[in-house]
Amino acid sequence: MDEDEKVMREVQEKMFNLVLEYPDHNLQALGMMLRTVMDCYVASLGQESTEKILDVAVDSVKSGRHTFILPEIDRKSLH
Repeated sequence: MDEDEKVMREVQEKMFNLVLEYPDHNLQALGMMLRTVMDCYVASLGQESTEKILDVAVDSVKSGRHTFILPEIDRKSLH
């Protein structure tokens, strides 16, 4: 596993654990995380580039690349 993949997995695990901290407010926690991520993208890249990222994200969701079932390797990394 290269350094970029390691960092990606660590960030995913931390975000997942953050949502788990609020079991009665999962959607609110996810919503705030998304809002914060968007604020960071806009601050770093500007509105136009952020809109392009969102367009790619929408296409990715529509193509079925995202699921609520985590691959086995990711599940193991969450423990």
